[in-house]
Amino acid sequence: MSQVAVRPAEPGDADGIARVCAEGWRDTYAGIYPAEQIEAVIAEYYAPARIAGEIATPQDWDGWLVASDDGAVVGAGGGGIVGSGVGEIFVLYLDPARRRKGIGTLLLEAITQQQLAQGACEQWVSVARENEKGLPFYEAQGFRVAGERPAWGFEPEDGRVSLRLVRTLE
Repeated sequence: MSQVAVRPAEPGDADGIARVCAEGWRDTYAGIYPAEQIEAVIAEYYAPARIAGEIATPQDWDGWLVASDDGAVVGAGGGGIVGSGVGEIFVLYLDPARRRKGIGTLLLEAITQQQLAQGACEQWVSVARENEKGLPFYEAQGFRVAGERPAWGFEPEDGRVSLRLVRTLE
């Protein structure tokens, strides 16, 4: 039986990260966002070339972490410090077939350890109100809803909302 390990991404992980994020986005947002918008986000943010550049030189965040199982990327995520003592989860996706196996928790713990080492005492994440996969996960990890804002990628007049979740770090 293999064991999942979380580690900083390496250049050879770009295709695996792109695959996991694309599959995760499609699985999470199908029926929530229009298919053309889902594919546009994937094309812009989860293209292997872009991810390879982010692995090589992360800017304004701590960079990609991957959950690897026998060399295959099964999850990816990352975050950064956004203010004094404030960490943010920017991205966290899993291979949809590997959900509910503790991999997301391992990634979140690794991101949290990075942020604690940089002095974070609270951690935030934005989750689409309709995201029935992400919300229960973050709530189970001790996050609570603390507000809302227009959903990422939408104009305020579109009426799409992201919930802002926070937890205290110790």
